[in-house]
Amino acid sequence: MIRVKEGLNILDKLASCGYTSYALRKERIFSESSIQRLRNGGLPSWKELDFICKVLKYDISEVIEFIDDRN
Repeated sequence: MIRVKEGLNILDKLASCGYTSYALRKERIFSESSIQRLRNGGLPSWKELDFICKVLKYDISEVIEFIDDRN
């Protein structure tokens, strides 16, 4: 299973860089449904993930992780 890293609140991190959820919607960077998905622990799209990594200066491995759930 692929998921957002445990304990990482993407929206809080973006807000600390000046991209509040309001700004993300107003500038049409993320849709309302994308913001809701992130609030609920869902995965960002590839486009959103690219934006997140650029703004936060993160490697993709700092945002998402793979958990082997075959057990």
